[in-house]
Amino acid sequence: MIVILSLSACMSEERIRQVNESDFYKDIGYAYYIERNYQLAYAEFHKALQVDPNNKEALQGLALVYMEFQEFERARDLFLKAVSIDSEYADAWFNLGVCYQRLNQYNEAIQAFQKALSNPLFVMQDRAYFGIGISYYKLGKYNEAKESFEKALTRNVLLIPAHFYLSLNYQKLGLYSEASKTLKKAVKLDQTYKGDIEKFAKDLKESLSNRKIDLPQEDILDLLEILKY
Repeated sequence: MIVILSLSACMSEERIRQVNESDFYKDIGYAYYIERNYQLAYAEFHKALQVDPNNKEALQGLALVYMEFQEFERARDLFLKAVSIDSEYADAWFNLGVCYQRLNQYNEAIQAFQKALSNPLFVMQDRAYFGIGISYYKLGKYNEAKESFEKALTRNVLLIPAHFYLSLNYQKLGLYSEASKTLKKAVKLDQTYKGDIEKFAKDLKESLSNRKIDLPQEDILDLLEILKY
């Protein structure tokens, strides 16, 4: 009996050492990731997973690096592994939703964002609802998109992209007056413009060639159209 207890204690100590070592590399990986040094982050996350293949945070970190490398299928698989280890891992569910959007898998994205929102401790509810809204918008489900954008803005009125897409969504629904009012409100709230519609319109036009505003070209053209209302 004493021998069994001794072996168990040794195994427990070895597991603690393994977890601590893996977390050490994982923390370095995130430090490099924050600095946008993705190659070094990639190496550190790999070290963490060599020590502990079930380190869910290292799995997510490596997935985020693959997102930066635009290797979205690899990223998706790593996010899925992370949430298979911890089904309540809200951050991984959220990032999986973003990854699905990059893969144009919008129904899957909606489900992933909803899984993130099912965790009451998840702090980025505004962004998850915005992600759901974008996914519905891309699917042409504009009433559902409107509801999701409104939920996002209820939680964070300064989430400017949600205002932009709510405006675009109103246009798709044929509610042109609402589209115009929403867009003007967005430009007023945006600290870059502070209500300067002319500057905003100029930047939109320039973005058609230089990507100053990070929106798809068709959305930029629609915003320019809304400014005419």
